[in-house]
Amino acid sequence: MILDIDNLESVQAFVRKVTQHWFDPDKMYFDLKACEETNSLDFWAITDHMVDIISKYLNLTSEEFLNIWNQECLTNSAKIMGYHGTRHSDKMVFMKNGIVPLSEKTVEINENQNAMAKEMWEYRSKKTPGPYFLLSYKFAKSQNNSFCSHGSKILLACVGQQTNVDSAKSVPLIIHCEIPYSILHEKHYFTFCILRAYFNFIDPDPESDLSFDGYSFDLKGTTLEPKYIVKIEELEMK
Repeated sequence: MILDIDNLESVQAFVRKVTQHWFDPDKMYFDLKACEETNSLDFWAITDHMVDIISKYLNLTSEEFLNIWNQECLTNSAKIMGYHGTRHSDKMVFMKNGIVPLSEKTVEINENQNAMAKEMWEYRSKKTPGPYFLLSYKFAKSQNNSFCSHGSKILLACVGQQTNVDSAKSVPLIIHCEIPYSILHEKHYFTFCILRAYFNFIDPDPESDLSFDGYSFDLKGTTLEPKYIVKIEELEMK
């Protein structure tokens, strides 16, 4: 089963599959709403509050709830749609090598490049190597998403996989991927996002912003193999 966070049918099918022999998510939500548990801003924020409240409702600890949820996802071979934005112009690099984390093997600093490029790589190389993905395609395609519209600065500043490419003429890409739940880190984060999307679909609040703008995740050094790439979309230059 595949989750698309922006798609009502996908989110509902996913949650109902996970919970089908466990609990009724609709009844649970409206029970919690009746008790005003959903009124708290923390319930909808990226915290452990929502999972804590749900676990208590089910007479479980948070750890027990997450263990059952994760096992159901793994049993059902769950995948999460993720969207990688870049201005790397050679699509075949991704189809051959997949989406790889940044490292000295994938990014090379040219001796002729300016100090800013070298300083940028020095900063980026101390951070988690990625690769990074956006959870929402709506945001990936949005004008507000500078990652796609301006490209990955570190790859534009460096050579390596993009040798002899004029970065000013490179094409913004969104790479659509079906990412196995089994390789995701911080699974409690995805549990929260999935449940929040589900609750928002069954009980939308037009006055609340419950979109997933900017929600991202990091594979923390794991290469996403080419077989998980669904398509590579070119964005029109503005």
